[in-house]
Amino acid sequence: MDDPPEEAYGRVTNPERFAPLIPAAEELISDLVSRFDVTISRGPAAPSKSKTVATLESVQITPVHVDQAPLAITFTSFPGLYLDVGAWQHIALPACGCDACDEDAEDVARELANYAEALTTGQLSERITGSIPPVLEHSWEGNDWGRSGKTPLSKERAAELRAAPVQPPQDGHWKPWSTTLPS
Repeated sequence: MDDPPEEAYGRVTNPERFAPLIPAAEELISDLVSRFDVTISRGPAAPSKSKTVATLESVQITPVHVDQAPLAITFTSFPGLYLDVGAWQHIALPACGCDACDEDAEDVARELANYAEALTTGQLSERITGSIPPVLEHSWEGNDWGRSGKTPLSKERAAELRAAPVQPPQDGHWKPWSTTLPS
């Protein structure tokens, strides 16, 4: 297979191909609220840091126990989603959306479902290790996939993250979400 042409990088000719992500996210939100003991709040999203993508609405899904990772889904004008998960995970879906990356809505919706499944089953861990330099580590484990990474931090950024209101459990491993009791 040939590499995409150089001009395809950074060019987005059909962002509407990601429009199916919006109903997929709404369906996911309904499913999570029906299956798990969570609170939900909808409201305006924080202003976007992007010059080209506006944030539209944010849905906060908060499990009842503080050792269960919260999830915020922010809808964007791209159309796409930002997921803010646990204490420090920020995920853009699609990850890029440019013509060269050739992502499609079906694959990205499957990625959304994978993250949700891993989150609700307690398969996310995140922690700050080391001191010179501090390092933000994260790990996702799904049924047939995984993601992990390490990001060096300045001491100031590490202190800022450690002072945030949401913190992972001491061992870094978020617990599975509590299910709702059958009626």
